[in-house]
Amino acid sequence: MTNDLKNDQEEILVIENPEVIVGTVYTGEIVSVHTGYVFIGMVKRAYESIGTNGDIFCPVSESSEFKVGQLVQFSELNHDPQRVGKFRTEKIVMIETGLDVNTPEGRTTAIAGLSRAISPYHQLKKIIAEGDISKALENKPLAEFIQQIGWVLSQGGGYNPEDINRMAETFVEKTFSMLSPLGVKCSIMDDVDKVAEQAMIDETIALYNENGLSGQSDSLKKEYSQFLSVREAFTLMHKNGLLNHSSVIDIRHLPELSFAFPVWYVSAKEEIADNTRAEDPSPDSAVNFFADSIGSTEYAWFYQTYNRRTRPLSQFRGKDIMPPNLVRIMRQAKELFDYVVIMTPYHDAASKEWSDQNWLRNIDPIMVGFLKGLPHMFVLGRWSGTGVFPMLLDCIADTANHLKLNKHLLKNFSYNTYWYKGKNSNTMLSSNEGNNGLEKFADKLLLAYDNGLLFPFLRGELKDIPEYKF
Repeated sequence: MTNDLKNDQEEILVIENPEVIVGTVYTGEIVSVHTGYVFIGMVKRAYESIGTNGDIFCPVSESSEFKVGQLVQFSELNHDPQRVGKFRTEKIVMIETGLDVNTPEGRTTAIAGLSRAISPYHQLKKIIAEGDISKALENKPLAEFIQQIGWVLSQGGGYNPEDINRMAETFVEKTFSMLSPLGVKCSIMDDVDKVAEQAMIDETIALYNENGLSGQSDSLKKEYSQFLSVREAFTLMHKNGLLNHSSVIDIRHLPELSFAFPVWYVSAKEEIADNTRAEDPSPDSAVNFFADSIGSTEYAWFYQTYNRRTRPLSQFRGKDIMPPNLVRIMRQAKELFDYVVIMTPYHDAASKEWSDQNWLRNIDPIMVGFLKGLPHMFVLGRWSGTGVFPMLLDCIADTANHLKLNKHLLKNFSYNTYWYKGKNSNTMLSSNEGNNGLEKFADKLLLAYDNGLLFPFLRGELKDIPEYKF
């Protein structure tokens, strides 16, 4: 069985006026080849999908040089006089690095290449069998995300820092486009006159209140507060040399990060009691927030299997010594984000119910920030100084192996354990005394994994397929 599921929720940036657009980099896929010209579809600009009212025309001197499915780059969109309301471009450049990420084979190749250990730090990594890594690869983690940033990843195997900065600023501008009429600045270079900007916002809030628009005033306060958090987060990463192509990822891909780094240590703006020693605590607000981030019961169950009790940052310990620049980032990030999480591949620390303290843990956690109401994750840094990709397949395979070898320990969770999205009135794990349902859930998850469908399963996209129904 193959995974042909698509993300129907992907946001599209629609170009409404057929005017010349230059000064940026677009990628697209060759969708048809003809004598003297080609048509290009699936157009993207960094994180954004571009709606162009049809395929883009491009003249070429040698049609034989192109083939359907190739990823190409171009730098302008012009009005096509032969096709009213549609576009053309005058020159395209093929990506020659072999990272043709707009085809399923290319995305698989890209994932495999990006997941390689690339830092001396990774010499200490746990050895995972090649067959297990290949099985992880079949599940195509972050495949859509890799396609979105393919133009960055194709630049000689690396990226241009100026492009990354521009991509971050474009993300801020797009995400908070409702603030653009107010004249806010999206620069992440720490060159914004924040006092003048705040005065402008305060003046607008006063104007709303004077005219009885208190609702608009509240909306602006909330939107601007989020805007500041995001802009400051990018500025922090930029100043500390941590900004890269995987610094911001759609929340849709949280299952991939969660499966690779399943054991979390959490800091929250709101106070959360330390219940890690409690016998059977109710799910706290952090558990509920993360369990709801995807919206599926499958993800909520997986998250709680490894994180039923929210671990405070103070409990984070091990041979992964936190780099000082990440400590500085974390101190400020806790003021910016609703949640700051250290995600780890420390399966041995899963929970006291698992009762498995002998599992050899892997290395290289990541630190991620979350804002309520914003459907993105901010990867603030990784202990190795890399992005999220290195060792991703190793860590995914390690979690699958941990579940395969230890799923029998899940019976240690009592059937009446407090559980968010549980089978018993949404508050307890199961209504079936003696059978908490977790081992059955693990079997379903592993079946999906073995068929390359792990992440659609965790996103709840396989509900209509009987063998995956949960």
